[in-house]
Amino acid sequence: MAQRLRAAVIGASGIGKHHAKWLSRLGCDVAGFAGTSAASVEATAGKLRDLFGFDGIGYPSVAELLAAGPWDIINICSPEELHHEHFMAAIDHGAHVMCEKALVYDSSLSDDEMLAQGREMVEAAAAAGRVAAINTQYVAAVEAYHGFMADRGVEAGAPASFFMQMESRGGAEGTDREQIFIDLGPHPLSVLMGFCGPGAMDEAGASCTVEQKVVDAQFDYVMDGGGVCRAHIVCRNRPEGDLVRRFGINDLLVDYEGRNDDEGVYRAWLSRDGDEICAQDFVEASIERFVEAVRGDRERPLATAAEGLQNLHMQLRLLALAEQR
Repeated sequence: MAQRLRAAVIGASGIGKHHAKWLSRLGCDVAGFAGTSAASVEATAGKLRDLFGFDGIGYPSVAELLAAGPWDIINICSPEELHHEHFMAAIDHGAHVMCEKALVYDSSLSDDEMLAQGREMVEAAAAAGRVAAINTQYVAAVEAYHGFMADRGVEAGAPASFFMQMESRGGAEGTDREQIFIDLGPHPLSVLMGFCGPGAMDEAGASCTVEQKVVDAQFDYVMDGGGVCRAHIVCRNRPEGDLVRRFGINDLLVDYEGRNDDEGVYRAWLSRDGDEICAQDFVEASIERFVEAVRGDRERPLATAAEGLQNLHMQLRLLALAEQR
């Protein structure tokens, strides 16, 4: 029988409720979460009970959650500017940690300060021997893409070019211009890294254009194993109309969306030229591989915190190069 890991979520009202759901469905004992007040804890607990029958305890602060440990797993879904504080506290507590994207983002800090925080997080987890993951779940799309192409007898080849267009509705405010790339940028950057492996952005010739509703970035990604992939990333806030979500390498592009299958299970769907396949939900895949890595059943999570740091570096450098229109 798989080890029953004791898990907690910091910030379980938004995307965190899905972390809690999948942790529970993967056999973890989701015994607690941290909110910010008694009222928020009560509201979130109700959501979690409706979602998967949560019967643990909500705590109005992270300090109280940690004091109720020990915890094997802590998933961090708090606001980005709190990621460093909560990550370091979880590692000091002795937990394995999954952090929502971005690994760090705090507009009150300089780029160098954010990157220094990210390095501290990665180094602390390594020193403690803890699994540290970043939830850039769209990395799972790479495996689904290769399966889709293989089923159709298409050989995509080594990645010489990469394209991804990612659109969202955005929120009521604060999702224009740079904020679009802050919110969405980590996902296509992670998919690029998934196709190409370790590497670095070549800033010579890199460009990033920021408009009110769209951010367009282009650059060369130099792979550690040799070779260069020309990357083109478009992130857009589209308040109305059909969302375009498309990615691929070497001009072999697929569209993707999330929806329920015939049995009511939420899945990822890839389509091209009238053909489509369904794959495991990307968030489920990300959390599943993190749990398997913690249990020792898998060598590594889907995306490591170290990869989240590399992702952040590219994101910040592109925003630094941004041309406003």
